[in-house]
Amino acid sequence: MPKHRHPFAALGLSGACGLALAHPPTHPPTHPPADHPDAGSETVHVCWPIDESGLLTGLTLEYPLDPAVTRMLNPRERGNAADNRVDLVFVGDGYTASEMGQYAADVANVTASFFSYEPFIAYEPYFRITRVDVVSPESGVDHDTAQGVLRDTALDMGYWCNDIERLLCVNTGKAYNAIAAAGIPDVDQVLALANSSKYGGAGYSGSNLGTAAGQNGSAVEIAIHEMGHSLGDLADEYTYGGPQVYAGGEPGAANSSIYDAGTQLAQQRKWHRWLIGPLDPRFNDPIDTYEGASYSELGIYRPSQNSMMRSLFRQFNQPSGESIIRAIYQEVSPIDDATAPGQYSQDDTLWVSPMLPIGHALEVTWTLNGTDRPEFNGQTSLVLADLGLAEGSHTVGVRVVDQTDMVRDPAIRDTYMTDQRSWSVEIGCDLLADLSGDGVVDNGDIAVFVALFLSSDLAADFNGDGVIDNGDIASFVEAFLNPC
Repeated sequence: MPKHRHPFAALGLSGACGLALAHPPTHPPTHPPADHPDAGSETVHVCWPIDESGLLTGLTLEYPLDPAVTRMLNPRERGNAADNRVDLVFVGDGYTASEMGQYAADVANVTASFFSYEPFIAYEPYFRITRVDVVSPESGVDHDTAQGVLRDTALDMGYWCNDIERLLCVNTGKAYNAIAAAGIPDVDQVLALANSSKYGGAGYSGSNLGTAAGQNGSAVEIAIHEMGHSLGDLADEYTYGGPQVYAGGEPGAANSSIYDAGTQLAQQRKWHRWLIGPLDPRFNDPIDTYEGASYSELGIYRPSQNSMMRSLFRQFNQPSGESIIRAIYQEVSPIDDATAPGQYSQDDTLWVSPMLPIGHALEVTWTLNGTDRPEFNGQTSLVLADLGLAEGSHTVGVRVVDQTDMVRDPAIRDTYMTDQRSWSVEIGCDLLADLSGDGVVDNGDIAVFVALFLSSDLAADFNGDGVIDNGDIASFVEAFLNPC
């Protein structure tokens, strides 16, 4: 359940919870012209609450990306041990040099509230939070506390974007340039905080950037909702802002579908695995196909009655949670670190360091030459001598899987939530007949054996029965003729 609850009526019902379209004339442009040679485009979600319950309304548009964003925002990839986290970077605007303490406190407060809903609760350790300190000449942001009040700030943040009072915009290029100037090597998501207590926010899905008021704890709900878009690739589940009857094809998002429950079950579509219980109090349940989603009332379905993608102050539903986990694992490998690749001997120990979500451990299994060794399952280190390896070449492998019940799609688990490592292990020849210790078996070793045998030295007890007799001669001859 969420860690906090704030009365929505206190926020003002004109508050926006979505993405900015453009700045009013008093702002410099935050994006290049659409024909800019480096410009791509992004889908922007514009939404705001329509009543005290937090129910949202809005729409989507295409908008050009700032080249500074496309240069800095890294594509999703994993496997780099130094970057095995979802990097959430904070930047602030309207904080003067003397207000950096306030900015640090605002980041800490937002961070504490951000991980309030599953699956963010369980996967909080998968996120790396970085704070970039940005000093503004003046305190506060544009149009706070009244429309027309302008302030000189580093990132051009301000309310009343697109004539919507609570829509809090930012110059995305300046935000990313500030991150680059701070030497941040990787950026996955950005949250820009305004030095304000006034409720408001915005988000830019292609830029993976959201805004919030630093001293308004309820505004973090906007950032969580927008993270559903930018990280989880989720659709809005509310029914306003588009045609009454949906006439498009099957949406790409995991939480919106043109198929009802019967069709999903029969054809194994979208969230069919979640249509059969059990209920999960961590998510917005029960799962079914509720008509109305993606800005239309009819002809399109959502998985639950009223989740985070439909209203603020709500949990995500299970299909949305599964999609967010998939996106997290596009950035993060289940194996955080492990013994370096290479060739090892029976005197070595191999180790693996799985990621550590909250509430469950990842499954660790070991194999020898492709065969499971279940007696070692769950161990994060393996002493090779414990394998009882015969002389020759072997391959030891480890497989780490997140078996969380918040994911039911086996393709997601196999593709994104599973990783493995393997190592070569070489067990050399013991050369038992090399009694002279020169590394080779030759006539010199015969002479040493004869001397040991005649003196009844136990070093000549080749069959290990504790006595020196003809049996040891036979065992030595076997070791001499077949040294390996």
